[in-house]
Amino acid sequence: MNRLRPLALVLAFALHVFALVLLVRDAGVLGPVLAHVLGAVVWGWGTAALLPAFDRATVWLMAACALLFPVLGPLASVTLIAILRRPPPDRTAKKYIVWRDQAIAETGESLPSSASGQSIVEILQSPRTQLRRNAILALRDLDPYVAIPLLRKGLQDSDEQVRIYSQNILSGMIERFEANLKELEQRVLAEPSAALHAMRLAEHFHELVYLDVAGDDETAAHYLTTAQDILRRAAALDPTDAQIPFLGLKCALRMRDLPAAERWFSQLQTGGYDIAAVLPWRMELMFLAGDWVRLRELFAVFERAQVINPRVEELIRYWKRLPVPVA
Repeated sequence: MNRLRPLALVLAFALHVFALVLLVRDAGVLGPVLAHVLGAVVWGWGTAALLPAFDRATVWLMAACALLFPVLGPLASVTLIAILRRPPPDRTAKKYIVWRDQAIAETGESLPSSASGQSIVEILQSPRTQLRRNAILALRDLDPYVAIPLLRKGLQDSDEQVRIYSQNILSGMIERFEANLKELEQRVLAEPSAALHAMRLAEHFHELVYLDVAGDDETAAHYLTTAQDILRRAAALDPTDAQIPFLGLKCALRMRDLPAAERWFSQLQTGGYDIAAVLPWRMELMFLAGDWVRLRELFAVFERAQVINPRVEELIRYWKRLPVPVA
């Protein structure tokens, strides 16, 4: 059907030429009118295919333009097609950085903390510089877990202003982290018997490493070691708090310190733990230790427990396709 439409344009043009010839030769009125009307209908059917989407109304619109005059009509319809084929204005900024019908301005308005960073990811890929600038500015009040990875992408942007915004906002977030760290250290010194303050201080050290703002591998290792030391003291103060060994397990795994991870897991087993939360970390420990048999056993435990974790489920499907290792 679509292959016939270019032929329809040729036929319609021929019919309009035929109508002109009949009119010049004074062959009466009926012949030229019929040829002109038929040419207009065929022209409308053929030209409608040149638009991104067309329907019956589009066909009649093109035909109506062609009916104006045997020569100017087709030219008018071609002009109309050119206008309709023009892409709409880029409203990506309003689509992605408008919140409650209020656009983000460079002067300071930003998305609320409940907004998702996914829209910012998309707009940072826009070729329009101003949109990327607004997107970076929108990260100022978002959660650091969402904002910091995106700010790092902004540091590599081709636009200097985007890089400056990213650096300034990232520096401000790191300064707030460091200020909170000092405040927590003061609380621990003031109340050394409060396990909660120690837990939060260790968690802050872990977040600095998790968000990759520690600076280098040596500093990250120092933060994680410090966090584990703090957590060991906190565990002595409150042996019943399962969050303390759980955080210790995550720190040890990040350091690839398998003996420490085993000790933290033993403490979790002693105090009881949420299998849905801890089992993926136990799987990672078995993977790092190279204990493939135990890892497969944990997959079976995961399935029996009916834990919902799409990432782990995908790993299980992958491992099930592998041959069982021979002991």
